Amino acid sequence: MNNTQSLRERLSKNPGVVLEGLATASALPMNEVIECLPEAMWQRIAGEKMAELLMEMANWGDVTVIMHSSDVIMEFTGPIPAGELSHGFFNLPGPTGLHGHLRVSHCGAIYAIERPFMGRATASVLFTNHEGGVMFKVFLGRDSKGEISTSQLESLHRFFAQSSQGN
Repeated sequence: MNNTQSLRERLSKNPGVVLEGLATASALPMNEVIECLPEAMWQRIAGEKMAELLMEMANWGDVTVIMHSSDVIMEFTGPIPAGELSHGFFNLPGPTGLHGHLRVSHCGAIYAIERPFMGRATASVLFTNHEGGVMFKVFLGRDSKGEISTSQLESLHRFFAQSSQGN
């Protein structure tokens, strides 16, 4: 059995594991690990949709943006600011809150993932580079009962459905 088949079986039984750990242990890029999740749990669209999706997310309200490396898991919870494309970057204005410069040409694919994690339903968007590594993640917000924001989830589904047409 090859590495991918083994991962598919493992993730079908326990899709709520830390994917970065599986990627490291299996020596596979994250995009390949994501695609080993049960097919009903993920969707992929082209990375060229990065700026358009981020502009859409600026209307969603509070989300959690995560940068995950071997050294740190950094999180920011709040709204994604309305940004703009300039000089090859998607620029998120500051001076406070989430801000920075994202190199859109480095985004190879965008994944919407809905799966259990730590005993809770989660919905996230993972922006991956051309090598299959995760640039950053955006987890959808939660309502006062701790449930995934219905409006954000509907917006995510609508964006992915529109972006997938004709692919």
